[in-house]
Amino acid sequence: MLRDEDIDPSSADAAIAEARRRWGRAGAISVADLYARSRLLVGELRDGRFWIHGRGATWDAAFADADARAVRASRRKASH
Repeated sequence: MLRDEDIDPSSADAAIAEARRRWGRAGAISVADLYARSRLLVGELRDGRFWIHGRGATWDAAFADADARAVRASRRKASH
């Protein structure tokens, strides 16, 4: 179970700022307690739903995952 002291507020603030830089006002972060190794989520909050763009054990890893997913998606679209 994730506790409040498990997340550094300054790193969470930096992650929110990065999410908003990438995805505009809808940019957001979240935490998934079910995934011990990839519980930090980054993405967009739209119409009350959180759209996951990346996940990781650290905020940097979550944003790197979002970058990798974007590259894989663009390749997938280009091959059709």
